[in-house]
Amino acid sequence: MIPSAGLPSILQRVTRSLLVMALLWALLMAGVVRQVVHHEVDELMDQSLRESAEILHSVIAVLHQQGLDQAMAQVHSEYEEHLVWQVVERQTGALVAQSHKAPAQALLLTLDAEPRDTPDGLWRVVSFGFQNDPGHFLLVAQSEEERVEARAEAESYTLIATLLMGLLVTLLLNLLVRRELKPLARLSKAVQACDPLQPETLPQSPERAELVPMLQAIRDLGRRLAQRISSERAFTTHAAHALRTPLAGIDAQLAIALKEAPDSLRPRLTRTREAATRLSRVMQALLTMFRSGSEPQRQLIDVADLLPTQAFGELQIDIQAERSVSGDPDLLAAVLFNLLDNAQRHQARQVQLSVTQADGMNRLRLQDDGEGCLPEKLQSLRAALARQDYGADGSSKGLGLVLADLVVRAHGGHMTLPAVEAGFCVELSWPDA
Repeated sequence: MIPSAGLPSILQRVTRSLLVMALLWALLMAGVVRQVVHHEVDELMDQSLRESAEILHSVIAVLHQQGLDQAMAQVHSEYEEHLVWQVVERQTGALVAQSHKAPAQALLLTLDAEPRDTPDGLWRVVSFGFQNDPGHFLLVAQSEEERVEARAEAESYTLIATLLMGLLVTLLLNLLVRRELKPLARLSKAVQACDPLQPETLPQSPERAELVPMLQAIRDLGRRLAQRISSERAFTTHAAHALRTPLAGIDAQLAIALKEAPDSLRPRLTRTREAATRLSRVMQALLTMFRSGSEPQRQLIDVADLLPTQAFGELQIDIQAERSVSGDPDLLAAVLFNLLDNAQRHQARQVQLSVTQADGMNRLRLQDDGEGCLPEKLQSLRAALARQDYGADGSSKGLGLVLADLVVRAHGGHMTLPAVEAGFCVELSWPDA
Protein backbone atom coordinates (compact mmCIF):
# COMPACT_ATOMS: atom_id res chain seq x y z
CA MET A 1 0.00 0.00 0.00
CA ILE A 2 1.33 3.43 -0.91
CA PRO A 3 1.74 5.52 2.27
CA SER A 4 -0.44 8.62 2.29
CA ALA A 5 1.07 10.27 5.36
CA GLY A 6 2.83 13.50 4.51
CA LEU A 7 1.36 13.80 1.03
CA PRO A 8 -0.62 16.95 0.20
CA SER A 9 -4.38 16.53 -0.06
CA ILE A 10 -6.27 18.09 -2.97
CA LEU A 11 -9.31 18.68 -0.76
CA GLN A 12 -7.26 20.29 2.01
CA ARG A 13 -5.33 22.45 -0.44
CA VAL A 14 -8.52 23.62 -2.17
CA THR A 15 -10.25 24.25 1.16
CA ARG A 16 -7.27 26.19 2.45
CA SER A 17 -7.09 28.22 -0.76
CA LEU A 18 -10.81 29.00 -0.58
CA LEU A 19 -10.51 30.06 3.05
CA VAL A 20 -7.53 32.31 2.32
CA MET A 21 -9.33 33.81 -0.67
CA ALA A 22 -12.43 34.41 1.44
CA LEU A 23 -10.42 36.12 4.18
CA LEU A 24 -8.51 38.26 1.69
CA TRP A 25 -11.75 39.16 -0.06
CA ALA A 26 -13.35 40.02 3.29
CA LEU A 27 -10.40 42.19 4.32
CA LEU A 28 -10.34 43.92 0.96
CA MET A 29 -14.06 44.55 1.07
CA ALA A 30 -13.77 45.71 4.67
CA GLY A 31 -11.10 48.23 3.67
CA VAL A 32 -13.17 49.52 0.76
CA VAL A 33 -16.34 49.59 2.83
CA ARG A 34 -14.54 51.38 5.64
CA GLN A 35 -13.49 54.17 3.30
CA VAL A 36 -16.94 54.42 1.77
CA VAL A 37 -18.74 54.22 5.11
CA HIS A 38 -16.33 56.72 6.67
CA HIS A 39 -17.00 59.23 3.89
CA GLU A 40 -20.75 58.63 3.70
CA VAL A 41 -21.28 58.64 7.47
CA ASP A 42 -19.32 61.86 7.81
CA GLU A 43 -21.36 63.39 4.98
CA LEU A 44 -24.65 62.28 6.52
CA MET A 45 -23.67 63.48 9.98
CA ASP A 46 -22.48 66.83 8.60
CA GLN A 47 -25.77 67.18 6.80
CA SER A 48 -27.66 66.29 9.99
CA LEU A 49 -25.53 68.77 11.92
CA ARG A 50 -26.36 71.56 9.46
CA GLU A 51 -30.06 70.73 9.51
CA SER A 52 -30.10 70.65 13.32
CA ALA A 53 -28.16 73.90 13.43
CA GLU A 54 -30.61 75.56 11.03
CA ILE A 55 -33.54 74.46 13.15
CA LEU A 56 -31.89 75.70 16.35
CA HIS A 57 -30.91 78.94 14.63
CA SER A 58 -34.49 79.58 13.59
CA VAL A 59 -35.71 79.13 17.15
CA ILE A 60 -32.86 80.80 18.99
CA ALA A 61 -32.77 83.77 16.58
CA VAL A 62 -36.32 84.68 17.57
CA LEU A 63 -35.66 84.13 21.26
CA HIS A 64 -32.39 86.05 21.07
CA GLN A 65 -34.20 88.99 19.47
CA GLN A 66 -36.67 88.89 22.33
CA GLY A 67 -33.95 88.42 24.93
CA LEU A 68 -35.28 85.05 25.98
CA ASP A 69 -32.33 82.82 24.93
CA GLN A 70 -31.01 82.80 28.51
CA ALA A 71 -34.33 81.51 29.77
CA MET A 72 -34.32 78.79 27.08
CA ALA A 73 -30.90 77.57 28.20
CA GLN A 74 -32.21 76.95 31.72
CA VAL A 75 -34.91 74.58 30.51
CA HIS A 76 -33.27 71.16 30.74
CA SER A 77 -35.35 69.45 28.13
CA GLU A 78 -34.39 66.06 26.81
CA TYR A 79 -32.18 66.16 23.72
CA GLU A 80 -29.20 64.39 22.22
CA GLU A 81 -26.39 64.96 24.68
CA HIS A 82 -23.75 64.97 21.93
CA LEU A 83 -25.37 67.97 20.21
CA VAL A 84 -24.84 71.33 21.96
CA TRP A 85 -25.20 75.00 21.08
CA GLN A 86 -23.65 78.30 22.17
CA VAL A 87 -24.46 81.99 21.55
CA VAL A 88 -21.09 83.77 21.38
CA GLU A 89 -20.25 87.46 21.44
CA ARG A 90 -18.14 88.04 18.36
CA GLN A 91 -15.68 90.61 19.73
CA THR A 92 -14.94 89.18 23.19
CA GLY A 93 -15.74 85.51 22.63
CA ALA A 94 -17.87 85.50 25.77
CA LEU A 95 -20.84 83.17 25.98
CA VAL A 96 -24.20 84.90 26.05
CA ALA A 97 -26.20 81.68 26.22
CA GLN A 98 -25.60 77.97 25.90
CA SER A 99 -27.20 74.57 26.28
CA HIS A 100 -26.74 73.11 29.74
CA LYS A 101 -24.24 70.46 28.54
CA ALA A 102 -22.21 72.71 26.29
CA PRO A 103 -18.58 73.61 27.22
CA ALA A 104 -18.09 76.74 29.33
CA GLN A 105 -15.77 78.28 26.71
CA ALA A 106 -16.62 79.18 23.15
CA LEU A 107 -15.76 76.34 20.79
CA LEU A 108 -14.83 78.72 17.93
CA LEU A 109 -14.51 82.49 17.61
CA THR A 110 -15.06 82.69 13.86
CA LEU A 111 -18.21 82.50 11.82
CA ASP A 112 -18.42 79.78 9.15
CA ALA A 113 -21.52 77.97 7.90
CA GLU A 114 -19.52 74.95 6.69
CA PRO A 115 -18.90 72.14 9.24
CA ARG A 116 -15.37 72.11 10.58
CA ASP A 117 -13.43 70.68 13.52
CA THR A 118 -12.48 72.56 16.63
CA PRO A 119 -8.75 73.02 17.33
CA ASP A 120 -8.85 70.29 20.01
CA GLY A 121 -10.58 67.90 17.58
CA LEU A 122 -13.35 67.08 20.06
CA TRP A 123 -16.24 68.78 18.26
CA ARG A 124 -17.61 69.32 14.77
CA VAL A 125 -19.01 72.88 14.57
CA VAL A 126 -21.42 74.88 12.38
CA SER A 127 -21.92 78.59 13.06
CA PHE A 128 -24.64 81.06 11.97
CA GLY A 129 -24.92 84.81 12.51
CA PHE A 130 -28.05 86.71 13.65
CA GLN A 131 -29.59 88.98 11.02
CA ASN A 132 -30.60 91.68 13.52
CA ASP A 133 -27.58 91.27 15.83
CA PRO A 134 -24.24 91.09 13.99
CA GLY A 135 -22.34 91.21 17.29
CA HIS A 136 -23.38 87.67 18.23
CA PHE A 137 -23.49 84.34 16.42
CA LEU A 138 -24.76 80.84 17.11
CA LEU A 139 -22.49 77.74 17.35
CA VAL A 140 -24.01 74.27 17.02
CA ALA A 141 -21.58 71.40 17.67
CA GLN A 142 -21.61 67.65 17.62
CA SER A 143 -19.06 65.66 19.65
CA GLU A 144 -16.40 63.75 17.75
CA GLU A 145 -16.99 60.84 20.13
CA GLU A 146 -20.49 60.39 18.76
CA ARG A 147 -19.23 60.56 15.19
CA VAL A 148 -16.46 57.99 15.87
CA GLU A 149 -18.99 55.68 17.53
CA ALA A 150 -21.35 55.93 14.57
CA ARG A 151 -18.55 55.21 12.09
CA ALA A 152 -17.26 52.29 14.18
CA GLU A 153 -20.70 50.70 14.42
CA ALA A 154 -21.32 51.02 10.69
CA GLU A 155 -17.88 49.63 9.86
CA SER A 156 -18.04 46.74 12.37
CA TYR A 157 -21.49 45.66 11.26
CA THR A 158 -20.39 45.78 7.63
CA LEU A 159 -17.19 43.85 8.40
CA ILE A 160 -19.03 41.16 10.35
CA ALA A 161 -21.58 40.77 7.57
CA THR A 162 -18.79 40.56 4.98
CA LEU A 163 -16.86 37.92 6.96
CA LEU A 164 -19.98 35.84 7.54
CA MET A 165 -20.80 36.04 3.87
CA GLY A 166 -17.24 35.02 2.99
CA LEU A 167 -17.32 32.03 5.37
CA LEU A 168 -20.71 31.00 4.03
CA VAL A 169 -19.42 31.15 0.46
CA THR A 170 -16.32 29.17 1.51
CA LEU A 171 -18.50 26.50 3.13
CA LEU A 172 -20.68 26.23 0.05
CA LEU A 173 -17.64 26.02 -2.24
CA ASN A 174 -16.09 23.39 0.02
CA LEU A 175 -19.25 21.30 -0.21
CA LEU A 176 -19.22 21.68 -3.98
CA VAL A 177 -15.55 20.64 -4.15
CA ARG A 178 -16.26 17.58 -1.98
CA ARG A 179 -19.13 16.64 -4.24
CA GLU A 180 -16.98 17.03 -7.35
CA LEU A 181 -14.20 14.90 -5.82
CA LYS A 182 -16.53 11.98 -5.08
CA PRO A 183 -16.30 10.59 -8.66
CA LEU A 184 -12.52 10.49 -8.24
CA ALA A 185 -12.88 8.58 -4.96
CA ARG A 186 -15.32 6.13 -6.57
CA LEU A 187 -12.91 5.64 -9.46
CA SER A 188 -10.12 4.87 -6.96
CA LYS A 189 -12.28 2.23 -5.28
CA ALA A 190 -13.19 0.75 -8.66
CA VAL A 191 -9.51 0.55 -9.64
CA GLN A 192 -8.66 -1.06 -6.31
CA ALA A 193 -11.31 -3.74 -6.83
CA CYS A 194 -10.53 -4.50 -10.48
CA ASP A 195 -8.73 -7.61 -11.71
CA PRO A 196 -6.82 -7.27 -14.99
CA LEU A 197 -7.68 -10.89 -15.85
CA GLN A 198 -11.39 -10.11 -15.55
CA PRO A 199 -12.18 -7.26 -17.97
CA GLU A 200 -15.67 -6.84 -16.55
CA THR A 201 -14.17 -5.62 -13.26
CA LEU A 202 -12.33 -2.73 -14.92
CA PRO A 203 -13.87 0.74 -14.35
CA GLN A 204 -16.59 1.46 -16.85
CA SER A 205 -17.95 4.81 -18.03
CA PRO A 206 -16.44 7.87 -16.30
CA GLU A 207 -18.64 10.32 -14.39
CA ARG A 208 -16.68 13.41 -15.43
CA ALA A 209 -15.03 14.44 -18.67
CA GLU A 210 -11.71 15.08 -16.89
CA LEU A 211 -11.57 11.43 -15.84
CA VAL A 212 -11.78 10.07 -19.38
CA PRO A 213 -7.98 10.13 -20.04
CA MET A 214 -7.31 8.56 -16.65
CA LEU A 215 -9.88 5.83 -17.23
CA GLN A 216 -8.46 5.09 -20.67
CA ALA A 217 -4.95 4.83 -19.22
CA ILE A 218 -6.20 2.43 -16.52
CA ARG A 219 -7.90 0.23 -19.12
CA ASP A 220 -4.79 0.17 -21.29
CA LEU A 221 -2.66 -0.70 -18.28
CA GLY A 222 -5.11 -3.46 -17.33
CA ARG A 223 -4.90 -4.97 -20.80
CA ARG A 224 -1.10 -4.89 -20.76
CA LEU A 225 -1.02 -6.50 -17.33
CA ALA A 226 -3.43 -9.20 -18.44
CA GLN A 227 -1.26 -9.95 -21.47
CA ARG A 228 1.85 -10.02 -19.28
CA ILE A 229 0.24 -12.37 -16.76
CA SER A 230 -1.02 -14.67 -19.49
CA SER A 231 2.45 -14.80 -21.02
CA GLU A 232 4.06 -15.56 -17.65
CA ARG A 233 1.53 -18.28 -16.92
CA ALA A 234 2.16 -19.86 -20.28
CA PHE A 235 5.92 -19.67 -19.70
CA THR A 236 5.57 -21.16 -16.20
CA THR A 237 3.51 -24.07 -17.46
CA HIS A 238 5.91 -24.76 -20.32
CA ALA A 239 8.98 -24.41 -18.11
CA ALA A 240 7.55 -26.72 -15.46
CA HIS A 241 6.98 -29.48 -18.02
CA ALA A 242 10.19 -28.81 -19.92
CA LEU A 243 12.52 -28.75 -16.90
CA ARG A 244 11.01 -31.06 -14.32
CA THR A 245 11.21 -34.23 -16.41
CA PRO A 246 14.89 -33.86 -17.49
CA LEU A 247 15.96 -33.01 -13.95
CA ALA A 248 14.10 -36.00 -12.57
CA GLY A 249 15.72 -38.19 -15.23
CA ILE A 250 19.17 -36.85 -14.34
CA ASP A 251 18.56 -37.61 -10.66
CA ALA A 252 17.41 -41.14 -11.48
CA GLN A 253 20.41 -41.79 -13.69
CA LEU A 254 22.77 -40.48 -11.03
CA ALA A 255 21.13 -42.74 -8.43
CA ILE A 256 21.72 -45.78 -10.66
CA ALA A 257 25.26 -44.65 -11.41
CA LEU A 258 25.98 -44.38 -7.68
CA LYS A 259 24.99 -48.02 -7.21
CA GLU A 260 27.07 -49.27 -10.12
CA ALA A 261 30.08 -46.92 -9.84
CA PRO A 262 33.27 -47.95 -8.08
CA ASP A 263 34.06 -46.43 -4.71
CA SER A 264 36.53 -43.96 -6.22
CA LEU A 265 33.81 -42.27 -8.31
CA ARG A 266 31.04 -42.23 -5.77
CA PRO A 267 32.09 -38.95 -4.02
CA ARG A 268 32.05 -37.10 -7.33
CA LEU A 269 28.72 -38.60 -8.32
CA THR A 270 27.30 -37.75 -4.91
CA ARG A 271 28.33 -34.09 -5.26
CA THR A 272 26.90 -34.06 -8.80
CA ARG A 273 23.60 -35.47 -7.57
CA GLU A 274 23.47 -32.90 -4.73
CA ALA A 275 24.06 -30.11 -7.27
CA ALA A 276 21.30 -31.47 -9.49
CA THR A 277 18.97 -31.67 -6.50
CA ARG A 278 19.78 -28.09 -5.58
CA LEU A 279 19.17 -27.03 -9.18
CA SER A 280 15.80 -28.78 -9.10
CA ARG A 281 14.84 -26.94 -5.90
CA VAL A 282 15.94 -23.58 -7.31
CA MET A 283 14.00 -24.22 -10.51
CA GLN A 284 10.89 -25.15 -8.54
CA ALA A 285 11.25 -22.05 -6.36
CA LEU A 286 11.61 -19.76 -9.36
CA LEU A 287 8.55 -21.24 -11.03
CA THR A 288 6.61 -20.88 -7.81
CA MET A 289 7.77 -17.29 -7.26
CA PHE A 290 6.61 -16.26 -10.73
CA ARG A 291 3.27 -18.05 -10.58
CA SER A 292 1.54 -14.79 -11.45
CA GLY A 293 -2.07 -14.03 -10.68
CA SER A 294 -2.75 -17.03 -8.47
CA GLU A 295 -3.78 -16.74 -4.85
CA PRO A 296 -2.29 -19.07 -2.22
CA GLN A 297 -4.17 -22.36 -2.11
CA ARG A 298 -4.58 -22.56 1.63
CA GLN A 299 -5.06 -25.74 3.59
CA LEU A 300 -4.01 -27.12 6.98
CA ILE A 301 -0.36 -28.16 6.80
CA ASP A 302 1.88 -30.25 9.00
CA VAL A 303 5.22 -28.61 8.35
CA ALA A 304 7.11 -31.82 9.12
CA ASP A 305 5.50 -33.45 6.10
CA LEU A 306 6.93 -30.78 3.80
CA LEU A 307 10.57 -31.61 4.56
CA PRO A 308 12.20 -34.88 3.60
CA THR A 309 15.14 -34.35 5.98
CA GLN A 310 17.39 -36.77 4.08
CA ALA A 311 17.49 -34.26 1.21
CA PHE A 312 19.86 -32.06 3.22
CA GLY A 313 22.50 -34.63 4.06
CA GLU A 314 24.27 -33.92 7.35
CA LEU A 315 22.13 -30.88 8.23
CA GLN A 316 20.17 -31.69 11.39
CA ILE A 317 16.65 -30.24 11.40
CA ASP A 318 14.85 -30.04 14.75
CA ILE A 319 11.16 -29.44 14.09
CA GLN A 320 8.90 -28.22 16.89
CA ALA A 321 5.35 -27.90 15.57
CA GLU A 322 2.56 -27.45 18.08
CA ARG A 323 -0.20 -27.87 15.53
CA SER A 324 -1.02 -27.56 11.84
CA VAL A 325 -0.97 -24.14 10.21
CA SER A 326 -2.99 -22.63 7.37
CA GLY A 327 -1.10 -21.99 4.16
CA ASP A 328 -0.20 -23.06 0.64
CA PRO A 329 1.86 -26.26 0.96
CA ASP A 330 3.67 -25.84 -2.36
CA LEU A 331 4.73 -22.26 -1.61
CA LEU A 332 5.77 -23.00 1.97
CA ALA A 333 7.69 -26.11 0.87
CA ALA A 334 9.63 -24.05 -1.67
CA VAL A 335 10.39 -21.44 1.02
CA LEU A 336 11.63 -24.03 3.49
CA PHE A 337 13.77 -25.83 0.90
CA ASN A 338 15.51 -22.59 -0.06
CA LEU A 339 15.95 -21.31 3.51
CA LEU A 340 17.46 -24.63 4.54
CA ASP A 341 19.67 -24.61 1.46
CA ASN A 342 20.86 -21.12 2.45
CA ALA A 343 21.65 -22.37 5.94
CA GLN A 344 23.58 -25.34 4.57
CA ARG A 345 25.60 -23.14 2.21
CA HIS A 346 26.55 -20.90 5.17
CA GLN A 347 28.10 -23.77 7.09
CA ALA A 348 25.12 -24.54 9.32
CA ARG A 349 25.07 -27.93 11.01
CA GLN A 350 21.81 -27.64 12.92
CA VAL A 351 18.53 -25.81 12.32
CA GLN A 352 15.77 -25.14 14.84
CA LEU A 353 12.37 -24.94 13.10
CA SER A 354 9.43 -23.96 15.32
CA VAL A 355 5.83 -23.54 14.22
CA THR A 356 3.15 -21.92 16.41
CA GLN A 357 -0.36 -20.59 16.00
CA ALA A 358 -2.06 -18.13 18.34
CA ASP A 359 -4.66 -15.37 18.09
CA GLY A 360 -5.37 -16.18 14.44
CA MET A 361 -1.70 -15.78 13.43
CA ASN A 362 0.60 -18.48 12.08
CA ARG A 363 4.27 -18.12 12.97
CA LEU A 364 7.24 -20.00 11.58
CA ARG A 365 10.70 -19.42 13.01
CA LEU A 366 13.85 -20.89 11.49
CA GLN A 367 17.21 -20.41 13.21
CA ASP A 368 20.53 -22.02 12.21
CA ASP A 369 23.98 -22.16 13.76
CA GLY A 370 25.85 -21.08 10.63
CA GLU A 371 28.11 -18.14 9.92
CA GLY A 372 25.43 -15.62 10.71
CA CYS A 373 25.36 -12.04 9.48
CA LEU A 374 27.11 -8.86 10.55
CA PRO A 375 24.82 -6.23 12.16
CA GLU A 376 25.42 -3.78 9.31
CA LYS A 377 24.56 -6.41 6.69
CA LEU A 378 21.51 -7.52 8.68
CA GLN A 379 20.23 -3.95 8.84
CA SER A 380 20.80 -3.59 5.08
CA LEU A 381 18.82 -6.78 4.44
CA ARG A 382 15.96 -5.57 6.61
CA ALA A 383 15.79 -2.24 4.78
CA ALA A 384 15.95 -3.91 1.34
CA LEU A 385 13.18 -6.39 2.18
CA ALA A 386 11.02 -3.65 3.74
CA ARG A 387 11.01 -1.75 0.45
CA GLN A 388 10.89 -5.00 -1.58
CA ASP A 389 14.21 -4.25 -3.22
CA TYR A 390 14.97 -7.55 -4.89
CA GLY A 391 17.41 -6.10 -7.41
CA ALA A 392 20.84 -7.30 -8.30
CA ASP A 393 22.67 -4.54 -6.41
CA GLY A 394 23.59 -6.86 -3.57
CA SER A 395 21.13 -5.42 -1.06
CA SER A 396 19.09 -8.64 -0.78
CA LYS A 397 21.17 -11.49 -2.13
CA GLY A 398 19.84 -15.01 -1.86
CA LEU A 399 16.80 -16.59 -3.39
CA GLY A 400 15.66 -17.97 -0.03
CA LEU A 401 14.96 -14.58 1.60
CA VAL A 402 13.42 -13.12 -1.54
CA LEU A 403 11.13 -16.10 -2.05
CA ALA A 404 10.18 -16.20 1.65
CA ASP A 405 9.28 -12.50 1.60
CA LEU A 406 7.18 -12.86 -1.55
CA VAL A 407 5.33 -15.91 -0.26
CA VAL A 408 4.54 -14.49 3.18
CA ARG A 409 3.33 -11.25 1.57
CA ALA A 410 1.07 -13.32 -0.71
CA HIS A 411 -0.40 -14.84 2.47
CA GLY A 412 -1.04 -11.34 3.86
CA GLY A 413 1.80 -11.48 6.39
CA HIS A 414 5.33 -10.24 6.86
CA MET A 415 8.85 -11.48 7.43
CA THR A 416 11.31 -10.32 10.08
CA LEU A 417 15.01 -10.97 10.61
CA PRO A 418 15.58 -11.00 14.39
CA ALA A 419 19.04 -10.43 15.78
CA VAL A 420 20.44 -13.59 17.42
CA GLU A 421 23.68 -14.27 19.25
CA ALA A 422 24.81 -16.99 16.84
CA GLY A 423 23.77 -18.03 13.36
CA PHE A 424 20.91 -16.55 11.36
CA CYS A 425 17.16 -16.36 12.10
CA VAL A 426 14.08 -15.83 9.94
CA GLU A 427 10.53 -15.39 11.24
CA LEU A 428 7.43 -15.61 9.05
CA SER A 429 4.04 -14.44 10.37
CA TRP A 430 0.75 -14.55 8.47
CA PRO A 431 -2.94 -14.58 9.43
CA ASP A 432 -5.37 -17.43 8.97
CA ALA A 433 -7.51 -17.35 5.85
